[in-house]
Amino acid sequence: MTNNKVQRLAIIAIATAFLAVASQLTIPLPLVPLTLQTLAVGIIATLLKPLDSILAICLYLILGAIGIPVFAGGAAGFGVILGPTGGFLIGFLLQSQQVSLLGQTAFMVKSTRGKLILYSAANIIGAAWCLALGTIWLSLVARLSLQVAFKAGFLPFIIPGIVKAILAAFIGYALRRALKTHPYFAVAPAKQADKVEKTEVAEKV
Repeated sequence: MTNNKVQRLAIIAIATAFLAVASQLTIPLPLVPLTLQTLAVGIIATLLKPLDSILAICLYLILGAIGIPVFAGGAAGFGVILGPTGGFLIGFLLQSQQVSLLGQTAFMVKSTRGKLILYSAANIIGAAWCLALGTIWLSLVARLSLQVAFKAGFLPFIIPGIVKAILAAFIGYALRRALKTHPYFAVAPAKQADKVEKTEVAEKV
């Protein structure tokens, strides 16, 4: 296994651990707790390339499903994913994918302000998709009307979601700039796979 692969796996593992820690910071609400999970997912997706951010979220879900208490408030088990709030957990995958893919457009912009606007927009859109999926899931599993589910699973999180999305954009971008000397973060996510592949070919030759 090459150094690039080891570093990539380590980055994915660190991202998963970061999400697990952020999940423990919660504010209880009647049906859906307010957590820092979406903030962590946004930061991860802003930093990592699309596939790696999704792998980090998948690893997080797998760890929680097999009983490791990484979900909000130390919850664990496959039942949590199948429960009323499970849609928000699965929504992290959609959020991560949207933020990572949309965030790549920031590499085509030179100004810091432009990059931050694009990263913020990507995070807001990604968070909205997560809330939408979670709300629909809540309505189906808890057998609530869509209106009631919207009031419980979407409406209370609009303002916090926007704030966390913007924070994720700023923090993610700041981290990307701080880590720009590291090979993984030195190029745009879309070009990272090509760079790794070329390096591996060169090593074999």
